[in-house]
Amino acid sequence: MSLDSAVPLPERPGLSDSALRAPAEPGRGPTVLERVRELAALLDEVPEVVHQLGDGQVESLTQVLLRLHGRSAQIAAVVTADAVERGAVAGSTAANTTQWVCRHAEASGVPIEPVEAKSIAVVAEACRERKSDVIAEAVARGPCTVSTARAALTNADKVAPVIPTADRGEVLAWFLQLDPALGAKGVQALTRKILATYATEALSVQDAKLEQVETLTWGTTATGMTRLVAELAPANAAVLKAAITAGSAPRPATVDTEGGRSETARDERPPGKRRADALMELVAAGAKVAAGDVAPVGSAATILLTMDLTSLTDGLGGATTPGGDVLDAGAARRAACDADLIPAVLGGPSQPMDVGRRERLVTKGLRAAVVIRDGGCTFPGCDRPPGFCEVHHVRPWWAGGETSLTNSAILCCRHHQEVHRHGFMAHVRPDGVTWDLTPGRMPGHAHTAA
Repeated sequence: MSLDSAVPLPERPGLSDSALRAPAEPGRGPTVLERVRELAALLDEVPEVVHQLGDGQVESLTQVLLRLHGRSAQIAAVVTADAVERGAVAGSTAANTTQWVCRHAEASGVPIEPVEAKSIAVVAEACRERKSDVIAEAVARGPCTVSTARAALTNADKVAPVIPTADRGEVLAWFLQLDPALGAKGVQALTRKILATYATEALSVQDAKLEQVETLTWGTTATGMTRLVAELAPANAAVLKAAITAGSAPRPATVDTEGGRSETARDERPPGKRRADALMELVAAGAKVAAGDVAPVGSAATILLTMDLTSLTDGLGGATTPGGDVLDAGAARRAACDADLIPAVLGGPSQPMDVGRRERLVTKGLRAAVVIRDGGCTFPGCDRPPGFCEVHHVRPWWAGGETSLTNSAILCCRHHQEVHRHGFMAHVRPDGVTWDLTPGRMPGHAHTAA
């Protein structure tokens, strides 16, 4: 399930068919261990032979390596749980399970990050407890990463007290039904959404405490750069991220060639540099206002929030940004005072957005609705956020397409070009967009105008 469909809460799922497979044959353990050792030795040969592979083989190898990368962490948690259960960890000189994992990683010749070792240890310890059997099963079968499992275990303890009718296993099952692509971030966002729905006051109190301990520090790195480190409460972080994202989209420049013609040159700045530049522009503009050099011209950020009518009128529940930030109703109301807030109120009146054939360009209200529905680039496999995307007419304007919600889809600049170049078409549903990557489906796809 997606995050938007996570409340009301789903039923606890039963065991899948893959979880009911027959046990391994007796005595196979040593054989599997030897084969795994052989595989590890083969991995060391890959850098020397990769140049001998064709393009398709390189893609296939990449998929296999990524599967091994994620799956090995899951299996490491399962094996570590067994080591804890049989007393191997307690009988070692390691101070705890995390240290035991780190020592074995060092002995393998490929040390891992402390945070990854901690996640493996936390999940391994939990896999021994019956109340966490849902997590143990998901990690062993493969659909749940170790980081997601750790996040689920941590956040289940926050959610369970506010829903007395649900046991811990059910709460963990809700987390595991999220789209795996959301990862640990999705688990944390769902936790806030559940708290906003079932324990609004508790979420407001929690966020108020977070605002009191916000920090901003800086220090000089070894290269002479200054590193800023900020810890912000969700509402303030949402404002900052919206402002920086709005100003950090690529800015192609027009340059004159030797022949006297003008050409468009791509913005070569990496994303991190564009965000840094956007932050400095915001600081410079704010400094001018503070110094009285210029008058305020309005909000620096536009925040899109999705909330139901009860949240808006009664202050119950919460609101969600397209980036997944969950704000309590009070924070949403405060944002309305000093940010350019565009609320999409579910169940309440809304402004007219579809302009049909009367206008070609997308209105501000329509773009907001498309962004809220799509969340970012809709092209398969792309995760570009709305600030780097354009609204695409699924059926082109010049082919009779309307400027409407049902004929619009968010695409990043690159995939917008790909869609027109290959003539891809899409099916627009109320809850999202599905692309048909069959070339030539778009009416008159030889054209290049949107």
